Amino acid sequence: MDNTIFQIQGSISKITSMSRGTLRLQFDSMENISGDAMQRLFNLIDKPGWMTVNVHTIEATDIVDLPPVRDVDRKKSPSEELRNILWHIWNRDNAGYPDFDNYYLYTMNKLINHFKEKLT
Repeated sequence: MDNTIFQIQGSISKITSMSRGTLRLQFDSMENISGDAMQRLFNLIDKPGWMTVNVHTIEATDIVDLPPVRDVDRKKSPSEELRNILWHIWNRDNAGYPDFDNYYLYTMNKLINHFKEKLT
């Protein structure tokens, strides 16, 4: 894996609140990106790592003592995966539930009742 610090000039143009206190950041570059740089960026998709942002060029000494990145191979539990899928469905069409937690409880109760019926 390439451990070279990769810097690109740009700005955060949008921040979206996601589930469980996470954020989605949209970063717009301010310069033309070379093919090699694009490949390096595309190779980082879905790989956990650190993003460092400042209004000046970042030096290696600026980013010391970072805690380790969470395990790349960590898989979500089936319940976490289902919750994430339900959140994405709710995010597209909230089905009249302005709050995700209420939508989640409603949907889980439907699933529970569906499988309870199979017991009888």
